Amino acid sequence: MQKIILHIDMNSYFASVEQQANPFLRGKPVGVCAYLSPRGCIIASSQEAKARGIKTGCTVAEARRLDPAVVLLENEPAKYRSTTERIFKILAECTDTLEPYSIDEAFLDLRGWAKNFMEAEKIGRELAARIKNEVGEWLSSSVGVSYTKFLAKFASDIGPRGGMLVITPRNLDSLLAIRPLTDAWGIGRAMAERLKFLGINNLLELKNYNADKLKRVLGRWGYYLWANVNGLEISSVSRGSAPPKSIGHSYCLPKKTADKKYLSSLLYKLCEKTGRRLRDLNLEAQQIRIYASYIHDGGISKSFKTAEKMFTTGEIAREALGFLAKADLAMPISMLAVSVSRLVPVSGQLPLLENNSAKKGLSRAIDKINNKYGEYTVISGAMFGLNDLAKDRIGFRKTVGLAQL
Repeated sequence: MQKIILHIDMNSYFASVEQQANPFLRGKPVGVCAYLSPRGCIIASSQEAKARGIKTGCTVAEARRLDPAVVLLENEPAKYRSTTERIFKILAECTDTLEPYSIDEAFLDLRGWAKNFMEAEKIGRELAARIKNEVGEWLSSSVGVSYTKFLAKFASDIGPRGGMLVITPRNLDSLLAIRPLTDAWGIGRAMAERLKFLGINNLLELKNYNADKLKRVLGRWGYYLWANVNGLEISSVSRGSAPPKSIGHSYCLPKKTADKKYLSSLLYKLCEKTGRRLRDLNLEAQQIRIYASYIHDGGISKSFKTAEKMFTTGEIAREALGFLAKADLAMPISMLAVSVSRLVPVSGQLPLLENNSAKKGLSRAIDKINNKYGEYTVISGAMFGLNDLAKDRIGFRKTVGLAQL
């Protein structure tokens, strides 16, 4: 059976969702920001904003210098997630193997659903049209179709914005010959320089390079890059999102300070947000990393394995706040971050020294109340007065799973 993979990527997604929700923003330069403070970062910009040089990574201050008329909005994660769920429900009707790759893109394995690339192209155009008709007329998507995941994503990346590109063995070489190395998924500027040192200046030259020599110089990653452009399958489309390797939250402080009382309250809230996501996925963690960045270069951090698995906010906070209490702060802090890793499904095994099953049950009950009646309906006293700080934020990778659709 012909292997046919479709990749769909929503264009200027967060900004387009905002323009869809508010027609008065359509046709105007729009930037969606993590925070509206001058050093806040643009996480998505509309096509109109991109035309003025306002791109992802710009600060709010830079965006306003580039175009004083730019409309800057603080991100609303719930709005983007609900839109994504509607889009992915449409995608799920076209295949039984859908892999949400991020909040605004997904892979579809069309084997058994399309007989050939011509039928797959028709499905792709129908999907793009349905998204416009059923979710929002201002939402455009780029679609790529090929016979591996890499080439399908490559097709949507280099194809026309809001259009479609199909890559087959017949047109692969002609497309690779005109594309720079950095157009390939997984090749950044540093890797491109290493490849150029080997005499590889474009993707077709990478395809035709000796695979054994590439592997000797760059290791397994070199072979991975070579196999991708040669149309060899490295990874198949998996049903649903892969579980995360870590879960965490960071926050750039509006008030730069070395006051440990203030920092402890904020850090506790970051632990709560981390714990909520951990519990939503029914996972436990046994590694934690805490990081605090100074207002100038440098900062303090610590990563360590915990004696017991963490599940509740209190268990995470105990480790994080213990680190902060002992830390010697050389100057005011500008950013705090906490993350947990070594994630495993929650087990029913009880610890030897303490029965924390009641604490787990209480944490789940509080989560249910907050899910039903709104965030921070029930909170710990340690977070009192912090509702407007360290708000919910949106991530791009592995955000929506099939279980949520």
